[in-house]
Amino acid sequence: MPAGISIVVLKLKYLTIMKSTLTVLVTLTFGFTPLLAEPHKAWTLAAEVFAEAKPAETDHSPKAMVDSAKAFLASLTDAERKQASLSLNDPERKLWTNVPPRGDVGGIRLGDLTRSQLEKACAFLSTVLSKQGYLKSRNIMLADDLLLKDKEQAEARGGFGSANYWLAIFGEPSESKTWAVQWDGHHVAVNITIQGEKMTVSPSFIGTQPHKFTLGKEEIVPMKNEVAWAFDFVNSLDNKQRASAVQSDRRGRMQAGAGKDGFKPDPRGLNCKDLTEAQRKGLMKLVSVWVHDMPKAAAETRLEEIESQLNKAFFAWNGPYKPGSDASYHLFGPNVIIEYCGQDLGGNPHDHLHSIYRDPTNEYGAKLVD
Repeated sequence: MPAGISIVVLKLKYLTIMKSTLTVLVTLTFGFTPLLAEPHKAWTLAAEVFAEAKPAETDHSPKAMVDSAKAFLASLTDAERKQASLSLNDPERKLWTNVPPRGDVGGIRLGDLTRSQLEKACAFLSTVLSKQGYLKSRNIMLADDLLLKDKEQAEARGGFGSANYWLAIFGEPSESKTWAVQWDGHHVAVNITIQGEKMTVSPSFIGTQPHKFTLGKEEIVPMKNEVAWAFDFVNSLDNKQRASAVQSDRRGRMQAGAGKDGFKPDPRGLNCKDLTEAQRKGLMKLVSVWVHDMPKAAAETRLEEIESQLNKAFFAWNGPYKPGSDASYHLFGPNVIIEYCGQDLGGNPHDHLHSIYRDPTNEYGAKLVD
């Protein structure tokens, strides 16, 4: 073999070894095969950072939440901080939407932040939400990037993708006084109000498209339990109960989504006072899928509140109840509204999901505002 060719072969082998070594190092660091080795064609810096950053190690205490909020705000320029930090009564709190283009209404766009700022945003969001809530919302953001054809489209303001999510802090972060957080974009709209150890995430919209994807070697299904545990519950009902619960043989539509603040549903479906103890536990397990997006202490308090009023709630089902069917469900009670349904946009309702969680008694922290 000529000497020149030998040198080229050696260089190629060296580069291959270096790439493999880098893959191992990044895998050890982040816990999955590195995204940067074969980045998605539409992944922006925001997507890369959120995919790689681990949830914060935190006790989710009021102090931890305040410290992480202040660390994020301190990383911003004066102009950026003015965008991200708004008054508690700013109209932006009620202007969230899950429908692109969102537009530049208020808050800071993730696509306009640096890597360091994005890392602090990740740490902050994973402190005010539980690990489950943070990772679910993050995974939905990353699924959103798969709807884009390239990075240029992802960078376009107002569209899809991780770059086009907004973060706003309302009021002064405080360990005792009320303040709030909004993280919203396509398929994630989380509205958090905090007062000391008290918290609400009402209203919150969670959806996803596609319903599953691969992150490194891990299969991600952001709304797995919202689907599986619902079918478990409806199939635990006896024939008489199911006859009351099922309202139609076809999937229904969500009634309390974006722009429907103050919606008061008519009681319909199965009266939850008629559930057995095992069925009651099954329904509360399903409810916990949304409630446990909050840190543990706040979630446990909230679950107790919902269960105390469960006998006044109604559960409605639309569509077939065989697992895997195209169906929707609705829980309407004095202090809880939960709705789930597939969407026809995209051609497969199993691959495009929407849900809403509300506490009609504590929307936007109505009970927590000083």
